[in-house]
Amino acid sequence: MIKEIILGDDMAKKDGGGIQQAAGLIRYFDEESEDAWKISPRQIYLACIGLAGFIYLVNEGVVSWIMDMF
Repeated sequence: MIKEIILGDDMAKKDGGGIQQAAGLIRYFDEESEDAWKISPRQIYLACIGLAGFIYLVNEGVVSWIMDMF
């Protein structure tokens, strides 16, 4: 048994297992769910621009000025 561990003979017996597992994962992630959210590239761009604008306004103090009004 120690010889198998040192030389790796035990690993040689499981030769095809990794390929089968990878194929199963590919099949799992390849299927699209009909209930999944569909996010378009335009929505990503708008979210990034909106977040960048908000961070800019926070750094300039505009958001705190608006919050002080209320």
